[in-house]
Amino acid sequence: MAEYGGVNSSVSVVDDVKARLDIVDVVSGYVNLQKAGRNYKALCPFHHEKTPSFVVFPDTQTWRCFGACGEGGDVFSFVMKSEGWDFAETLRELAKRAGVQLAPPDPAQEERQVESDRLLGLLDETARFFHDQLRTAPAAQAARAYVERRHLGGETVTAFALGYAPNDWRQALHHLQMLGYSQDEIVEAGVAIRNEKGNVYDRFRNRLVIPIRDGRGRTVGFGARALNPDDVPKYLNSPQSPLFDKSRLLFGLDAARRAIRETETAVIVEGYMDVMQAHQAGFQNVVAQMGTALTEDQLRLLSRYANRLILALDPDAAGMNATMRGLNVARQTLDGEGSVSFDPRGMMRYTGLLDIDIRVISLPEGQDPDDLIRETPDAWTSLIDRAMPVADYVIAQGTAHLSNESSYHERERAARELLPILTATENDLQRNVNIQTLARRVRIDAPMLIQWSQYRQAAQTRALPSIRQQQRLAERTARPDAPGGPPGHSAIREGFCLRLLMEEPERLYAANRKLRELQGGDPSLETVLAAMNVNDFSRPDYQAIFAALARSLQQDDADVFGFLSRQLSPELVVVVEELRRPTLESFQRRLSGPLMTELKSIQREQARINTLPEPDTSLFVEEALGLRHSRLERELQELYFLQEDAQEGAQGDDLTDRLYQAKVKAYTRARQLLAKALHQIRDLSREM
Repeated sequence: MAEYGGVNSSVSVVDDVKARLDIVDVVSGYVNLQKAGRNYKALCPFHHEKTPSFVVFPDTQTWRCFGACGEGGDVFSFVMKSEGWDFAETLRELAKRAGVQLAPPDPAQEERQVESDRLLGLLDETARFFHDQLRTAPAAQAARAYVERRHLGGETVTAFALGYAPNDWRQALHHLQMLGYSQDEIVEAGVAIRNEKGNVYDRFRNRLVIPIRDGRGRTVGFGARALNPDDVPKYLNSPQSPLFDKSRLLFGLDAARRAIRETETAVIVEGYMDVMQAHQAGFQNVVAQMGTALTEDQLRLLSRYANRLILALDPDAAGMNATMRGLNVARQTLDGEGSVSFDPRGMMRYTGLLDIDIRVISLPEGQDPDDLIRETPDAWTSLIDRAMPVADYVIAQGTAHLSNESSYHERERAARELLPILTATENDLQRNVNIQTLARRVRIDAPMLIQWSQYRQAAQTRALPSIRQQQRLAERTARPDAPGGPPGHSAIREGFCLRLLMEEPERLYAANRKLRELQGGDPSLETVLAAMNVNDFSRPDYQAIFAALARSLQQDDADVFGFLSRQLSPELVVVVEELRRPTLESFQRRLSGPLMTELKSIQREQARINTLPEPDTSLFVEEALGLRHSRLERELQELYFLQEDAQEGAQGDDLTDRLYQAKVKAYTRARQLLAKALHQIRDLSREM
């Protein structure tokens, strides 16, 4: 069994794992693959379809969906998308399957892992104890009656492992101690409390207990509802801890994950009972937020499985009043830390950041999802089908007070309040659509609204000096060769792009703007010339680092490297450190004579301008377009493979010539546009 450790281990172990695994074997554990010529096909597991468009290519050890989702990648990306795991978790699981031994953790890490596993076992045993109490204890009759009044059946009670916390100060504590757990461990897990005198007693007493599980189905905490109307609080949760982080958990996700992936839609409600009632009625793509505010971590977690999120807002908690509070908060901050449950500007930002369709439904007055689903399930289905895009909802709520008699001043004030929210997205097309919709509602010309928006943005952006030529000289020192090059060159270029992004993550905006410009409003090019994403990188570790770099743009609490060190696993931090190191030495080894003299001249120039602010973005735009060009070349090659199979009659009628031709046409057109743009950028560079 191979063992990997040291600075470069995270790079070599990925390659070794991929070399030892056959992607066909791995993918066949998730979908029913059928041989089709040299390749394998199946119904795509990531969206609904009747005709197979999901293809696995054994020769290149890659997969791609040629249908609605258009996803693709290697064995790592497939397992990450299927399981919702991050890179580190996927690496551990695939390494175990491949027989590759990862570098052992240091003693401190190993001790923390042992402690974590033991606490997870303690919480699992606690959930079992509470569940047994609900099923058999005579004292749990009131809890069983409450469950019956909420119309939860036996299968639902079992599926969600509902339990009863006895009306006793130490019954759960004594049970766990008999199993060998210490008082300190029971307190640390949040099952018991130690008071100021040092006495330890049960946290949950005379309550219906609802285990909270993470996405992998592990019990990490509890929510407990009071059975006595006089007991406060009504709901009592486990305390915040490394295992129980409300901002990163979604109740019911472990049970909803498959349905969310199949429907590509996640419905977010506010209560535990809402989720259980929905699942009992067959609506299994429903989850609940934890806490009063929906967080970016929760939305990002859901975006792994869904491309549409629907917020089911209770009218009393997140209707007009909460929305308007959110509007007021949004004018001052984007941190999303307010106490309101619906932050409209945050939702608009997430729509652009996560490239996901966020919609909103407002429930009928006096009804929550629990009531509506139980009494009129068809009405729930109708509400979901008619969910409003979040921008439309915000406009409707923010202008509800206007009428035909409203003055221009009133309409202008409403527009100015809504504009910062409706433009809080990186999606230029959606931003313009939002402004047009607002213009119709407030009866003010859209160009005027656009002018207001641009003026506001310009006021917040400081003017930058022109330093194009100096920065290009500075960055040429570590630049890889032109596209084309020897095998493995794409990884060099990908690493260089990541290094440029680490130096200045805002460069990503410039690349995305250029890609949108190349689309030219052509719908057939929206996918192939979409914003930069993880699929532009071929290595799974580079994909994970790029995703974290994109997230770093949405925070101001830490510099980019501090953010990456917190967000990424230790394995990926090693890769980041390798990418950060000056790469001049590796390029110097390839240079001699006049080239070395030129390099030294460039180094002197770099030292002179090393402190210049805000590096130019044109180099990164060029490299990003080169990455996309290389990606399209790879995907076109896959299409040609499929065409050959189809011509041989092996593929059948499920991937038709029409589908091939449409995709080949789009890919070819996009490749031509990219090549032209690259030539223009390089010509401009030579002129300077």
